[in-house]
Amino acid sequence: MEILYQIGLIILCGVLGRMGGSGNYPRWTRIWLCPLTVILSLWLLAGFHYIYIPIYLLTALSLSTYWDWLFGFDNLWFSGFMCGLAFLPLMFMGVPLWIVLSRSIILALLWGSLNKYLPSAGIDGKKRIIIWRRDIVEEFLRYASMAFLF
Repeated sequence: MEILYQIGLIILCGVLGRMGGSGNYPRWTRIWLCPLTVILSLWLLAGFHYIYIPIYLLTALSLSTYWDWLFGFDNLWFSGFMCGLAFLPLMFMGVPLWIVLSRSIILALLWGSLNKYLPSAGIDGKKRIIIWRRDIVEEFLRYASMAFLF
């Protein structure tokens, strides 16, 4: 039954991330609710611990920027890496640094690759990936990966 909850939280995180980036919903749905689904996923896997509070706050902060102020463009490679580093407080629970860094690198590669290598929507925006537009697929997968990778 827990696996169904995990799958549901992964999907919910992807949906909330897309909602926050669509412009039709407030941006805070992505910044504050995506980290909540990630924490709930972690809670299902490992039980509750107070170290999840700083992880929640660091994850929310990492989602509040794409680092364009630093790089001059939306750097999703770096943004994914920083989102992964938000899990550094897990080291106080005995999680090795290499696991946190591995997750950070995987998120960086996934977020950057989705942004760079997904086929474009074309000039008229009608080109689809399966049945969805490129921006929907990219944002859904980007934020779903946050809850999926531990």
